[in-house]
Amino acid sequence: MELRHLQYFVAVAEYLNFSRAAVHLYISQPALSRQIKNLEDEFGVVLFLRQSDGLKLTEAGKIFLEQAKNILNLSRVAIQSMKAYSINKGELLRIGYIPTILQSFLGETLHLFQLVYPKVVIRFQEMSPSEQVKALGDGVIDIAFMGNPPDNLEQEFTVKCVKQVPIAAVIPDTHSLAKHSSINLIELAFERFIGMSEETFPGRNDRILDTCHCAGFKPNLNLFADSHASMIALVAAGKGVAVMPKEAEALPDPKVVFMPLHHPIYYARSTAVWRKETPTKSLDKFLKILSSLGMAA
Repeated sequence: MELRHLQYFVAVAEYLNFSRAAVHLYISQPALSRQIKNLEDEFGVVLFLRQSDGLKLTEAGKIFLEQAKNILNLSRVAIQSMKAYSINKGELLRIGYIPTILQSFLGETLHLFQLVYPKVVIRFQEMSPSEQVKALGDGVIDIAFMGNPPDNLEQEFTVKCVKQVPIAAVIPDTHSLAKHSSINLIELAFERFIGMSEETFPGRNDRILDTCHCAGFKPNLNLFADSHASMIALVAAGKGVAVMPKEAEALPDPKVVFMPLHHPIYYARSTAVWRKETPTKSLDKFLKILSSLGMAA
């Protein structure tokens, strides 16, 4: 899959008509239809329902549309940054992030930052929380977005909450509870739970245990994923269930359901972390944007 495939998909999703989208994209309709079919075959899901009165996005298509728009927006940010770099080689901002916060918060923040400070060059890199902590300490990145931070991080770095995210249960779409509007987490007490690798997401299993403890049971953690995407894939494969921030729903998999919890009502923090030393000019500008968007203490 290339960026042009995302552009093709977004155009078809917006026009809900292959002919009009093809005219907009300056390609033939058969070629566009073939590219969308290739995408569906690659993902193993149907993105559009072909109906007599036109096209309709499936649920998988709606999820992918949000993803595609975010990726295209970030590609535009990257292009603008490189143009700024060629003109003004002054300020550079280096950002580490986990993919869930990219979809729910960071994409919007980067877009606003680029509008206000177009001359600052942005370099952003997806990293696990443990990689982010090392990169911050080594001066490789200026700021990290890592969801719930590992314990005791405040001793070395400044840690600020940018968003509170409700925790949801993640279950296969074939689960007996998959059609419910919400559940009590204790209904999953006898299921196998999937945790997170301590090497990549230190402290995350403690929060999983806390969430389940609030519901009145101790989970059977018997399998550990090294990323949000692999955790979702394991649930989809029927290897167990999970609890994770609802913002991870932006990582699409049509075979899982993010189920709201009516007990416990439990929140995770999405945090920004940076070194305690005086920030660079570019980081100081970025922190002002974060502050304007309601970054909490």
